[in-house]
Amino acid sequence: MSRIITVTAASIIAALSLAGTSHATMLPADRALAADHNPRILVMNTDEIEKHDMFQDTLNALSPASPEVRGVQEAIRENPALKHELLAQHVELNNVIFADEAADGSFVLYIR
Repeated sequence: MSRIITVTAASIIAALSLAGTSHATMLPADRALAADHNPRILVMNTDEIEKHDMFQDTLNALSPASPEVRGVQEAIRENPALKHELLAQHVELNNVIFADEAADGSFVLYIR
């Protein structure tokens, strides 16, 4: 019985540590987005992602008041060039819910 408890506790700790790691990987994109003076961006609507994709489910689960969403929106407001570019594309800043940095240094911004 104690082995089952030990294995269960180890599994929970491992799951929590992975969840913390995935959360931490989102923050550098926000910082890079705020600091980039000439960002290359692609704006993508969450409806354009394949149905039943786990990433789409994750994005749809984000509430407008969540720290991740507020962090992305704050990073956009801190970057005047990015803010101007998004407004020129008629993107409402409150609709941006997630930012992802690509390997080439550009950013993908997901909107609702």
